[in-house]
Amino acid sequence: MARDCAKRLGIGVPNVYIIHDQSINASTYASDTVTPTIVIHSGMVERMTPGELKCVIGHECGHVHNEHIVYQSIYNVLANLLTDRNIIIQLLSASNVVMFYEWSRAAEITCDRAAMICADNIEDAINVNKKLAYGTFINRQDEVNIDELRRQLDDLSTIASVATELYNTHPSSIRRVLTSEEFSHCELLYQWRPELKKPDMILHTKEETDALCAKYVAVLKDERKGVEE
Repeated sequence: MARDCAKRLGIGVPNVYIIHDQSINASTYASDTVTPTIVIHSGMVERMTPGELKCVIGHECGHVHNEHIVYQSIYNVLANLLTDRNIIIQLLSASNVVMFYEWSRAAEITCDRAAMICADNIEDAINVNKKLAYGTFINRQDEVNIDELRRQLDDLSTIASVATELYNTHPSSIRRVLTSEEFSHCELLYQWRPELKKPDMILHTKEETDALCAKYVAVLKDERKGVEE
């Protein structure tokens, strides 16, 4: 799976390790695009189908492809240095911290797109986020109502939800399901994977898809910068 994803995205084949941990998680460690390492928790392996697991690996390969780990590492080092010197408040304003988390959430959406580009079946990529939204119950993803998720998105605009989400590195699963659905109808996806295009599909341009996804991902009302290319 890792070799296939790496070949498709044009990166070095990652080392993949599975650790015994029942939490549903995976992470990537890399200083370049040649020798990345992906760590997957056993809980993720046990609860995903083979097709979905490939999308998890594709997502992590997306972080390598876009060099997200490098940027995140630079931020972490800077934040730790400033904290140690007790001048973080002076040199790293709250607005900059919020901007980093905004970037991090956009980066996750970018990697969800990478997962779909690497997928054998587009639905597998969407189902990963559906499972994350519903606790990874094996059949629960089939019950997800997309229109209902759009309605629930309005509930995330409360003051309490906004205050929490502003400092989250990952978008809520609801946001990720909706943005994945949008990308499944984007012409960019089928430029990468023309063989997955179905007859008579109505596709959106990348610009149209980015605009829709920006609204789904935005935590603040004036957050309209969109997702990464």
